[in-house]
Amino acid sequence: MEERDMYLFLSSIYRITQKDIDSLKKEFEKLENLMYLDKDKILKNKKINSKLLRNIVKYRGHSRIEKIKRVLKQKEIQYVCIEDNNYPQRLKHIDIPPPILFYKGDISFLQQENVIAVIGSRTPTNYGIKCVRKFTQELSDIGMHVVSGLALGIDCEAHIACMKGKYGKTAAVIGSPLDNIRPATNMKIADKILESGGAIISEFFLGTTVNPLNFIMRNRIISGLSKGVLVIEAAQKSGALGTANYAEDQGRDVFAVPGRINDSKSEGCLDLLSRGAYVARTIEDIAEHYEYSDPIKKFCTLNNCKDSIEYDIKSLNYEKQEILNSIEQNGNIKIDDICNCTGIDIKTINSNINELLIDDYIIEMENKTYGFNV
Repeated sequence: MEERDMYLFLSSIYRITQKDIDSLKKEFEKLENLMYLDKDKILKNKKINSKLLRNIVKYRGHSRIEKIKRVLKQKEIQYVCIEDNNYPQRLKHIDIPPPILFYKGDISFLQQENVIAVIGSRTPTNYGIKCVRKFTQELSDIGMHVVSGLALGIDCEAHIACMKGKYGKTAAVIGSPLDNIRPATNMKIADKILESGGAIISEFFLGTTVNPLNFIMRNRIISGLSKGVLVIEAAQKSGALGTANYAEDQGRDVFAVPGRINDSKSEGCLDLLSRGAYVARTIEDIAEHYEYSDPIKKFCTLNNCKDSIEYDIKSLNYEKQEILNSIEQNGNIKIDDICNCTGIDIKTINSNINELLIDDYIIEMENKTYGFNV
């Protein structure tokens, strides 16, 4: 049994934290030991929450873990534990990191430096909508990836605008489990995020009851995944301002779009600016902060996206060009779909894909899926 299986088991029986995990390891050496130790030895421990220990004894068993894995696979949900290499590195170092994340889609882009959160009011003004559409699409155009919360208002506008941009991918961190995405009205946007190569992420196990506290807790993940946070309209008491507070505590850059002094939706942003947040009047304010004097050239080189490789593509053979074109048109794509798109046989596709991998044009993900080396 892998240790990550125990993370999965524990998350299914208890609202587990990394502090709980560390305590269990300290008391029982290995998490796996909890599957075999005499129940009295487990239950007599006084240093760990008694409800957690009772649940371990009650539900432990390899069959439960295998059943959970089957359900996740059926629902196309993946999971990553804090000790896995593909767990987002920035998130490991926040005060309360989630020990396990459940996700749909691709989370690999969250390892990169060029990730920014875009957040704001659930009931934005026309000014706020105009700002988020302009800022976020321009962020995507210079290769920045966008994290937000799939909430109504600014969040959803940010996801949509990012997908309209040229290069950025977007990740939605939700306050509900992946088998009960909330708000349900945004399911179509969630589907589009996945189709575009992005990700939907939750720390909550399947079937977890949805309550307002969940959405407050997920805000630390939104900021934790990001290098910086851009706030576009926020009241003084709002979830967006809470996320900005998390960002400050986590040492993230905080940018705020200034608004009118008599507008309640701008009070939070003005408060952030008075506390030292960076003013965001144009995309250049963000790009220049990260010392990208020529941001489009810088990010395209960093991400190896279309503009940075187009000069080399002309020197490639027909088959390689067709493979790259199919990735450009479809996003991350499985090898069988590449064959269908190009009309080229699988053997030829395989040999050319291997050469493209060696030359760092593309990367291989799970299930023979390929995408640009971003």
